[in-house]
Amino acid sequence: MRPIHLAGAALAVSSGLAVSTPAFATTTRTFNLQTVVWVSKENPAQKKTVKKFGEVYGFSPSTLVVRQGDHVVINIRNLEGGGDDGHTFTLKAYGINQTLSPLSTVKVSFTATKAGIFQYECEFHKPWMAGELVVLPRK
Repeated sequence: MRPIHLAGAALAVSSGLAVSTPAFATTTRTFNLQTVVWVSKENPAQKKTVKKFGEVYGFSPSTLVVRQGDHVVINIRNLEGGGDDGHTFTLKAYGINQTLSPLSTVKVSFTATKAGIFQYECEFHKPWMAGELVVLPRK
């Protein structure tokens, strides 16, 4: 077997990485979000739970991850069709409070200017119907 000379190879790789590392570039991040019924009066098996807690709703997915500076597009579908199945998508940190009528699709878009973790929620069903937007800081 021939000996392997790692020192030279490591130097070549590491110096190449330092030169070729791309600068941070913003992009458009698109998400498809939908409402979810976790506990419903429509499900006979959940009758006791509904009596104690009421219906329980959520968003799926419940975590969205972007980079600071990205343009964010969220397509939100309210899959519920009853007259009392309205929701909101409220992201206070970015000044968004969008109504989600039953069986509707709404598009929300904004630029993620602030880094951090920000909660989004339904104004009618908080604190349970909520999620988080994670904005990673610019490098």
